[in-house]
Amino acid sequence: MNISSELIAYRDTFRKELHENILQYWIDHSIDQQGDGFYGAADLQGNPVLTANKTCVLIARILWTFSAAAKMEENSDYQHVAKRAYDVLINHFKDKQYGGYFMEIAPDNTVASDIKHTYAQAFVIYALCKYYELAPSESLMEEIQQFFELLEKHTKDVNNPGYHEAFTRDWRPYEENRMADNNEPKSMNTHLHIMEAYAALYKVWNAPKVKDRLTALLTLFINKIIRSSGHLGIFFNNQFEETDSSKGICSFGHDIEASWLLWEAAEILDDKSIISQMKPLVIKMAQAVDRVGVDKNGGLFLESTRFGSHVRTNKHWWLQAENLVGFMNAYELTNDIKNWDTVKSTWNFIDQFVIDHEYGEWYTKVNRLGVPFLTEPADDPSPYYRNDWKIDPWKCPYHNGRAMMELISRIDRITNNTNHKS
Repeated sequence: MNISSELIAYRDTFRKELHENILQYWIDHSIDQQGDGFYGAADLQGNPVLTANKTCVLIARILWTFSAAAKMEENSDYQHVAKRAYDVLINHFKDKQYGGYFMEIAPDNTVASDIKHTYAQAFVIYALCKYYELAPSESLMEEIQQFFELLEKHTKDVNNPGYHEAFTRDWRPYEENRMADNNEPKSMNTHLHIMEAYAALYKVWNAPKVKDRLTALLTLFINKIIRSSGHLGIFFNNQFEETDSSKGICSFGHDIEASWLLWEAAEILDDKSIISQMKPLVIKMAQAVDRVGVDKNGGLFLESTRFGSHVRTNKHWWLQAENLVGFMNAYELTNDIKNWDTVKSTWNFIDQFVIDHEYGEWYTKVNRLGVPFLTEPADDPSPYYRNDWKIDPWKCPYHNGRAMMELISRIDRITNNTNHKS
């Protein structure tokens, strides 16, 4: 089988996974049958957890995923889910007094947490921009533009590079509940998703000020966040210098996710200087992950600590999804078949061990050998999400759904390119 035929065969597999497993699971199990929104969680068999709060991260990611899917393939069910998620964000999460979006609402839609994490706000603007691509309107564009101005007013650090992490409801800095592990002032992860959101924004609104902010964020990654090794720094002080506690950590999932998101953003920005700097960097990032993070038996390890002397070998669902896209992107940039082989080995591991072929969707976490964690181990708790739930405030269709859509569109692009080597 030549490479083009192989790519097309895998495309059919990814398309089936997207439509018949991931998206159908969320249609069947996430929609609140008694209300106007979505459940905050579902157990391993897909039963709703009626006591679970809902986060704006979860709803925004549902909105993004179903907007993207409906845009890729006309489907009224996908459109309805996207519209439902949009309505939930606007009607229940949007702060009508101070602007922005609440972090959590309770099952009865009352506010459970009014903290405003920049990370979460970024996911809302990311989702609104994708929904605008699906259903453009002047009122939605006005909403997006006003939200961007609000974020720039309140979250941008006016004295130092980057953005602050967390705020009270009325936008006062909130240092007790940052999303960084050690409560550091700034994190790579927040800035990765602001960059992701602003790239999406620039696609639908190419205003000079959006271009300026996106350029600044990409430059920040080039100059401050990407280490010389090709791995990302994790946590930073206010001046955006990496903290000592961060320097010994490599987060492989973020490394490989950032490698393709940064390249996507650079292409959207279309700045020749940024592109020329970014291309070798993102290839180096993929190579760094391949060297120490990719299990040669398939799948991606979580992270290394103690300056690489300790590798945490559990394989969380979102890392596997991002590994697919990151190495597909590396294959496109280098035409090195080794990167496509990594995509295949990762997918084979996912298909064999991560996908729940009985109850649907993907397990949250499996060990190195592919055995799923069905309870939350006391000695190795997952950050934010739970192993005994398929849906939770952080586990959503965004990583694996987006990965399938990216793989489909990239394979289409490669196989339609007559200059591609077969």
